Amino acid sequence: MQTLTPEILLAGAIGLIIGLILGYALLRFTKGSIKKQAQTESALKMANAQLETQQAQLEKHFAESAELFKTLINDYQKLYRHYANSSNTLLGEQSRKGLFTQQLVTAVGESHPEQAPRDYSEGSSGLLKSQSEQQNS
Repeated sequence: MQTLTPEILLAGAIGLIIGLILGYALLRFTKGSIKKQAQTESALKMANAQLETQQAQLEKHFAESAELFKTLINDYQKLYRHYANSSNTLLGEQSRKGLFTQQLVTAVGESHPEQAPRDYSEGSSGLLKSQSEQQNS
């Protein structure tokens, strides 16, 4: 076994000091990024929670709106039927001019939810319309 000479002990002490300094510097530089990462993660969690809350509020709003529209449609149907019945009794069958017919009452009662309303134009319009489409118009 070899004896430890002062040069080996000095080299070991210098290595230990350099290791401690490098470890401290590494810890010091990475500590800030860990805090930033934790802050970013907490901000992300808060944003996700707010998004989920908003989505739940939107779903609730549209569900309530749909129910209100159903009620409104039913009320309009009742009002139309009332006018149709009143016109028959007050004006009589002979003077009735087809203002309130049973076909209209049933047509109002029928709805086609599987068909979306066509509230858009066919093809391009405005600035996006190509030159050939503008000449054909």
